[in-house]
Amino acid sequence: MPSAQKRRVLEKTRKREKRGRTYLVAIVLIIIAVGIGWYVYASATAPRPDFTIAAPVGVTIHAGTPTISTVNVTAVNQFTGTILLSAKGSPGLIASINPSSVTGSGTAILTTSATTNGSYTVTVTGVSGSLTHSVTPNVATPVFATLSTSNGTIVIELYQAQAPKTVANFVHLESGFYNNLTWHRILQANPAIIQTGDPNTRNGTGNRSNWGLGGSSPTVPLEIDSSLHNNVGYLGMARSQALDSGSSQFYINMADNNALDGGYTVFGKVIGPMSAATALWKAQVDSQGQPIYAYAVLLTGVTITNSL
Repeated sequence: MPSAQKRRVLEKTRKREKRGRTYLVAIVLIIIAVGIGWYVYASATAPRPDFTIAAPVGVTIHAGTPTISTVNVTAVNQFTGTILLSAKGSPGLIASINPSSVTGSGTAILTTSATTNGSYTVTVTGVSGSLTHSVTPNVATPVFATLSTSNGTIVIELYQAQAPKTVANFVHLESGFYNNLTWHRILQANPAIIQTGDPNTRNGTGNRSNWGLGGSSPTVPLEIDSSLHNNVGYLGMARSQALDSGSSQFYINMADNNALDGGYTVFGKVIGPMSAATALWKAQVDSQGQPIYAYAVLLTGVTITNSL
């Protein structure tokens, strides 16, 4: 039988072993808890399979004529599901989409039409299980403007669906602002344009050093739509170095000036003959691109209509 001293040593040893086992169990439990916590956190924050829908911000239609646009569906995080697509127009707008389903990534054609002029919206919705995404492009018929000039008439259509603030500002200025303003900037290349809209040029008078510096208030923001380009015949909004500084000055592209794309709002297009614009473009100018005979290159007035 162990002596009292040996029993005390044995008891201390057993206690240490017991504490060691307790600490070991605690450590194991902590490791398990941390592992479970990390798994839960990683599962909650891991990117989940999903999809996105992209459509034009604005769509210009002409009453009575169907217009098609492309809708892009893009799979995200290895999404492979089937997406059911639908299109619903606001009152007065007929909308359809084909195909009606896409698996993973793909494209669909959105068709919109209306019998009367006006502004509408269309909502394109994609559904796959619990996932739902939608986009709502603006849809509108164009506004028309007739530019009366000293060299004839220029008829343009204005794209209020793609550049609503720019077009609204232009329409607002119709009532007399543009009367007898000079086409004060006429360039043959880099870029090839004719530009007007500066009140400092009225009647071809005033200090020529101030030509190009005037405008209207308030200014309008830059409105970029990837479907519109600075191609020949298209209208762009002039501005200063600040992106959101467009006001009353605008230009007509006399050649394809695609280097301007993305930096200037394109908001309309000449739809009639370019003969009057070409005559203005051929006017005699000085080294600064200002017309020598300003009285011969005037924008005498602007008339806005909702149809031709």
